[in-house]
Amino acid sequence: MNVDKIRDLRLMIGELVSENRSPTLRAKLLEVYENPNECLMEVAYNHYEDGEGAKSNHKVGARYLAPIDRIWNAFYY
Repeated sequence: MNVDKIRDLRLMIGELVSENRSPTLRAKLLEVYENPNECLMEVAYNHYEDGEGAKSNHKVGARYLAPIDRIWNAFYY
């Protein structure tokens, strides 16, 4: 467990990020869980009408769990 990544991500709660595993390719960070090292994400609206992610805008609001490392990379790389 990387305490620094957890701390960094807690500062980003409520922020949107490009997230490759979200159906719309955009997501909002809702919560960070130390155990089992996951983040609660919410599918966010994709405003690019011609993009692949926009085809899944009907899934906006759905929630899913994602590993801390992947979400940290999405925000900080």
